[in-house]
Amino acid sequence: MSTKKVLVDTDIGPDCDDVAALAMMNIYANRGMCEILGIGHCTSNPYGAGTIDAINLYYGHENIPIGTYYGANFLTDEACMKYNRHLTQTMPNRYKDSQPEPAVKMYRRILAEQEEHSVEFVAIGPLNNLSDLLNSAPDEVSPLSGVQLVGKKVIRLVSMAGVFPCADMKQREKNKQITGKSIYEHEEYNVMCDVAAAQNVVDKWPTPRVFLGFEAGLVETCGILQKTAPQDHPVRVAYQLYTENGYRFSWDLLTMEYAIDVNCGHYKTSALGRVMFDNMGRTQWLEDVDGVDRFVEWAAPEEKIASDINSLLQNG
Repeated sequence: MSTKKVLVDTDIGPDCDDVAALAMMNIYANRGMCEILGIGHCTSNPYGAGTIDAINLYYGHENIPIGTYYGANFLTDEACMKYNRHLTQTMPNRYKDSQPEPAVKMYRRILAEQEEHSVEFVAIGPLNNLSDLLNSAPDEVSPLSGVQLVGKKVIRLVSMAGVFPCADMKQREKNKQITGKSIYEHEEYNVMCDVAAAQNVVDKWPTPRVFLGFEAGLVETCGILQKTAPQDHPVRVAYQLYTENGYRFSWDLLTMEYAIDVNCGHYKTSALGRVMFDNMGRTQWLEDVDGVDRFVEWAAPEEKIASDINSLLQNG
């Protein structure tokens, strides 16, 4: 099994599934399945970097580079601090009283150091950092523009974004029950947070791209950890603070698993096509053999996916 080199961008705070996704990534790293090159935080929330670092430290990873977003007032309301304030203030981390470097600066430096077409980029939040990376100019670490640097160093982007016409009618109906909208009308959260950024990414990102849509993440996980995990387990604590019963849908967990665990047997991908986001944040999918995009579909029952993910987090 090859070790993937991974960069991750997360909005950790508005939802708790980011915590479990980062826990999974750390477990994969401890099993030799990936090397975590760096993690970027894509909101203005002052507790994002500390929470990321606290999770990494919990799994024994002390010095993973972390960057953050320095734009103002982006996802900083109290609803976005239900757990990350607590984790930052109560768990060991480097960012209780400070913030790390800008995420785009970190990404450019790390990418410049890597071999060509060697980095898997995983996005589990709004796409503002990735958009800013694409728009970045040559600097002291690389003479390449952001688009050129990504095209040279990244092998694939895996992103939790959008809503897609999956073949599984159960997923489509579940999506409509939860949102009140069909997959063609539904404006997905990560896209809606910054529609212009999402449009810029699908317009300019120069590598193959795989999207895990809202409908594919409708698998409930992590409730069992309220009974089985240690009291200070970051996933247990975050889900306890964020949810009523410890369960949550698993958009970011499935995105992380798809990106890293190629042998899990849980997923298949669509035919090639092209993704676009309209100005309302709705996803437009066009099947096209010359396209660079695919979307993720289930290849196993949702109960099997949930059980395996719970087992990974319990035994990691």
